Amino acid sequence: MPVPKSTVENSPRKLLRDVVLEKMLGAIQDGTLQAGERLNDDELVAWLGVSRTPIREAIAKLVDYGLVEMEANRYTRVASPTREAYDDAFQMLFGFGELAARWSFPRFEDADVKAFGAILDDMRAHAKAEDRALNDDIDRAIAFMVQKSGNELLIKTSESLLNRAKFVRIGEPEFVFWDVAQALDGFRAAAKGRDGEAGGALVRGLGRAMAEHLATARAAKA
Repeated sequence: MPVPKSTVENSPRKLLRDVVLEKMLGAIQDGTLQAGERLNDDELVAWLGVSRTPIREAIAKLVDYGLVEMEANRYTRVASPTREAYDDAFQMLFGFGELAARWSFPRFEDADVKAFGAILDDMRAHAKAEDRALNDDIDRAIAFMVQKSGNELLIKTSESLLNRAKFVRIGEPEFVFWDVAQALDGFRAAAKGRDGEAGGALVRGLGRAMAEHLATARAAKA
């Protein structure tokens, strides 16, 4: 791994291990740290400019997320995404999204409806442009609904899922831009009407459409 200049600062607002986790997580997701790459303590210390302790704490969290593999006295390395891992994460992501919509929409305040609408606007723009940034929009929409769900267990467990989904989706042709765009007016109406059941049904339908497209794309590639 090329060792960049240290960019980690001791932030008074965050634990150092959390700052390190964010840096390593970003490096894995943007490809700076590649699948299968071994993680060397000395190189990570030089890059991040911190001691081994917060690095090891961050790595332990990344193992929990499924982004790093570790075997004692043998290796610590970035995990390699598999089709099975992708399918599991995809199914869970939309399952979480369905629950989050069902529970969050009835709790929305006017400001929440407006904020969620802004996410939908980004989704429409990226779907129209067939821009892969749509992935991030979907993550933001689900994360927003999760945070507004009022369910602390859902909130806590979603962190690992969302980070794993970002990692394992790399290279998968999962987009159905037309179907996403067509669903947005329904989402906007359900959010405005605080209709959780309608929102949940829309998430379920979108997940089904995207899964069908993915199966078709895989069959064509095969």
